[in-house]
Amino acid sequence: MENTQFDAIFVIMIIVIVVSVAFSVFKNVNESIQNNKAPILEIPVRVMEKRVQRRKRNKNFSRNVFKVIFEDLDTLERHTFTVDELEFDQIVEGDIGYLKYQRKRYHAFQRDALAAEFEEDTTSNTDTQFKIED
Repeated sequence: MENTQFDAIFVIMIIVIVVSVAFSVFKNVNESIQNNKAPILEIPVRVMEKRVQRRKRNKNFSRNVFKVIFEDLDTLERHTFTVDELEFDQIVEGDIGYLKYQRKRYHAFQRDALAAEFEEDTTSNTDTQFKIED
């Protein structure tokens, strides 16, 4: 009797794991398909905030995730994207330029030097620190 209960629980656990993995794969594939179908947009934006999130996998390993929040200059809608560290280091809070993206997929940020120079003339020039989240 005990052996059949153990077998049933074991089979149920395997089914739950397989369904969870299948759902995760389906969700990621579906997200990628929707991103691919979406048009690539280029909009004028201001860099509102930079964040570094530390993701801990275990006691000995963690990695940083670099996020940038852009604000659409026309609609004031905010867009948050994960970027690589090199791109993150080149973007400065307050920068004005053009964001190129495809739904939830970040493509590029191109700083508009003329607009940025105009902004610097009209506002005080202070350095800002990005936020670190644990």
